[in-house]
Amino acid sequence: MDFFAAIRNAGFWTAFLSTLAITGPARSAEIDPISRMSLEYLMNMEVTTVSKQPERIQNAAAAVSVLTREEIQRSGATTLPDALRLVPGVNVARINANSWAVSIRGFNSRFANKLLVMIDGRSIYSPLFSGVFWDRYNVPISDIDRIEVVRGPGGTLWGANAVNGVINIITRHSSETQNTRAELSVGTERLGDVFLSQGSALSKDATYRLSGNFSSYAASDLPDGSDAGDDWYNGQANLRVDWTPTGMDELLIESGVNQVTAAGKQTAPSLSAPYSETRDGEIDRHGLYLNGKWTRQLSATSNFSLQGFLDYRYMDLEAPDLGERRTTADAQFQHNSRVASEIDLTWGGGYRAIFSDLESEYELEIDPEDETFHIYNAFAQASRGFFDDRVELTIGSKIEHHSQSGSEVQPSVRGLWNVTPRHALWGAVSTAARTPGIESNATVRNLVVPPGTPNNPSALPLTPSVQGNPELDAERVTAYEIGYHGRLLDELSVDIAGFVNEYDNLLLSSDAGEVAVRTASGIAYIDSPVVINNQAEARTFGMEVSGVWEPMSSWRLRASYSWLHEDIEAPAGAEGNAPEHQAALQSFYDIDEEWRFDSVLRFVDELSNVGADAYVNLDARLSWQPRAGLEIALTGRNLIDSGYLEYGVERPVSPIPQASETARSVMLSVAAKF
Repeated sequence: MDFFAAIRNAGFWTAFLSTLAITGPARSAEIDPISRMSLEYLMNMEVTTVSKQPERIQNAAAAVSVLTREEIQRSGATTLPDALRLVPGVNVARINANSWAVSIRGFNSRFANKLLVMIDGRSIYSPLFSGVFWDRYNVPISDIDRIEVVRGPGGTLWGANAVNGVINIITRHSSETQNTRAELSVGTERLGDVFLSQGSALSKDATYRLSGNFSSYAASDLPDGSDAGDDWYNGQANLRVDWTPTGMDELLIESGVNQVTAAGKQTAPSLSAPYSETRDGEIDRHGLYLNGKWTRQLSATSNFSLQGFLDYRYMDLEAPDLGERRTTADAQFQHNSRVASEIDLTWGGGYRAIFSDLESEYELEIDPEDETFHIYNAFAQASRGFFDDRVELTIGSKIEHHSQSGSEVQPSVRGLWNVTPRHALWGAVSTAARTPGIESNATVRNLVVPPGTPNNPSALPLTPSVQGNPELDAERVTAYEIGYHGRLLDELSVDIAGFVNEYDNLLLSSDAGEVAVRTASGIAYIDSPVVINNQAEARTFGMEVSGVWEPMSSWRLRASYSWLHEDIEAPAGAEGNAPEHQAALQSFYDIDEEWRFDSVLRFVDELSNVGADAYVNLDARLSWQPRAGLEIALTGRNLIDSGYLEYGVERPVSPIPQASETARSVMLSVAAKF
């Protein structure tokens, strides 16, 4: 399916849905918060991820998007990757029922390593695989306040790995959930989900929320029709306490535990005939965390914050055979102040220690298995307004030292021009770095060439391998961005961003290593490695356009389109993991005070490198609120197409789940507040 044919198909479905939606009288929907969010409210919404302090979206010199809890709920999304499909420039591809590839502005993979993801400022980036286990962090939608997505480098403030973007999942203040809430859902994909939450006041200055959630997801099908064996379960409990002991101090304490049991067919090499096998790779992951933040207002123009977290993670994989125990301790300090009545200065620093204990085998061999990493950082950023604050210039830099890869300096310059109160232009030049993970100390073996064959005439099995290099430097990007935030009409707002990213030191090329005879499980084999190096370069460029239109007070449309071009100077297999074109149309319609109909129409271009075709699909949700505090909803997902791959086989990375087909699904949910 080509891009323009998909757009024509999308246009038909949009018109059809719109006709259905506006049938019948529309009345005020005061019961639903999203219908009260005017365009002015949305454009004046404050974000904190761009500059580490509150600022209006309209005044942000960056490509930033915000997903509110109501928008996520009304989209029918049940996982964070599904919610992120709504953001322009974010590439989301489902691999199987419990694995996703999620990135921003290209370089997508099972563990996209150029994206920093946080929950309330706590990084959930895995330093081992340089990515995110999305099934582990299945944050209940009801606990989310909003998701802030910054497309483009964020290294100046957030440090290493914020190369192509930053995603910050911000949970709700406990004072907003002072009730008992219960949610139950059943369906064909999410077989069952139970969510319970209790919030109350500890004192006149302190509130808490205790929530628990258990989800069960069905297995999907492989392209040949067989069972993928990728069913999974997620259980978690979370506590949040907010305390305001004085008018100048705010304290946040969060803690939680979670467990994920998942599976999936894994193609694994074997040193004995038939030299390859498909395994039911079971995965057991659990963990716990403690996160705290203290914010103090020193004066009207000065405040500081101190945040720290402890995070323990355990993982046991059967294919490949790998065990991990990881503890992370992190502390960050930040001070904001007004200097000389004209300059807003943000500065700070921090320290992170990562204690890693691994057990690895032949397929994924890591040496050394026990390591401790230390990361130190210091940053400063200054902003000043000119011409009655219609123009703002922001300059900053971060210095970060990693005990493995050394020191990195990540500067940025950003400018914003408020042409009128409704129209703003911005531009930025920034850099960011990505520290090596598994590439520095692991050997990956995903293939065995049988002996006595044309490619291996020897008497021993031959194993091509990808070998890590402890001398690797950090990957770097220099990004050039321009953009526009504007409100063209009272009913129409538009956001446009364009970018050119230039990458150096990419870990996408290799040198021939030393061939040797080794043994594993008592079997001799020939190891023929290639050693990763820093010699690859790349350039990507593209644009993202989004808009919100309110044709009537009870109907809102949100549309987006993104275009991406990748030019990667590396061996075959590096390009084509992200779509060139993406488009989405989200509709929110309040039929009357009780009924709402919402839908999301998506087009995603082909992924040429991993064998996934372009597709158009539709999600729809019909909800009924017979009284305040009670909602019943019916959601249908992938209604246009079913039985296709969103992702396939990519360049060697471990673990590798077999890609399964995306299926049509239905879910019935009930939510009640008491």
